[in-house]
Amino acid sequence: MITPPISKLTPSKLSKKEQAAQEEALLVQQRIDTKRIKSFEADTWKKFENWGRESGKLSQHLQTYCFGISGKIRKAIKFEPFDITNGIKILEIIEENASEILIEVEKPIDPNAKVYPKLEVTLEVLNQAIQWDKKNKKLKSISFEMLANLASERKPLTDQNKKIAGWNLEILQKCGFEYKP
Repeated sequence: MITPPISKLTPSKLSKKEQAAQEEALLVQQRIDTKRIKSFEADTWKKFENWGRESGKLSQHLQTYCFGISGKIRKAIKFEPFDITNGIKILEIIEENASEILIEVEKPIDPNAKVYPKLEVTLEVLNQAIQWDKKNKKLKSISFEMLANLASERKPLTDQNKKIAGWNLEILQKCGFEYKP
């Protein structure tokens, strides 16, 4: 005789609302833990793996999870619940035994990082951007054609087209374009 799982044997004493609240709390905690895991770059997880191997503080199992988490961060793959659980376990071990590693790998804020003002998408801005890109050739042809069509009014300046043009203007700004009114 096959016995049913334990959850089927013992009736739940929680109401459906309480069960839903527990599930929601679990999902929120998973999102928080996922953000915490993703707050470290893929290369940092490789450092955690190397530290665990050298110090012997991480089991082979957890070293493998460091490797896997590194790959999932690099490739932007969704984490499974067991990835999250093991990732948090690894971070707790590192905090306990070698918190200096976490301080080492924190991303320093670059005071010289340039902040680009968000440009309003107007015909004048688009025309300047097109003239600049004709000389510098930074946009892909399809993006350039989109801006050119908007500037020549062959395409209307709808909200969606403005959003797309705004993305292209951001790319141009990062490449050196400056709007001069």
